[in-house]
Amino acid sequence: MPRNAPQPRVRRVTRVVRDIDPWSVFKVMIIFHFAVYLVVLVASVLLWNVARATGTIDNVERFMESFGWETFTFDGGQLFRNLWVIGLLLVFLLTGLAVLVATIFNLIADLVGGIRVTVLEEEVVLRVQDPTTSLPESSVEGGESDR
Repeated sequence: MPRNAPQPRVRRVTRVVRDIDPWSVFKVMIIFHFAVYLVVLVASVLLWNVARATGTIDNVERFMESFGWETFTFDGGQLFRNLWVIGLLLVFLLTGLAVLVATIFNLIADLVGGIRVTVLEEEVVLRVQDPTTSLPESSVEGGESDR
């Protein structure tokens, strides 16, 4: 930035949040929770495969048998079916909870007037080209250097 360039001016502006649209909260939260659900599902499958390949699952099963169980085994298929169903249930429950919180916020904001937030706004300065400076001849359209 050149020395003589004007510094952007900053001013403090106070905004008030009085309403949060529950439908917007629903749309954002359903996508967010579903994305987290997919990440957790894929990560758990990868971790299960690594644990099975390194023998960690077998070690845990033998450790549990040392406490007196005759047989103790993990059924990976059953675990992931349960994880799949419980995860989807959590997606909808957490999304519903977020919509409920937004609705409760709206009711409370009607009573107390909302939440005041102070933000800093920078004024954008547009640079205007000085008309006394000219473009180099090679960049002018239709000039001799183009032929």
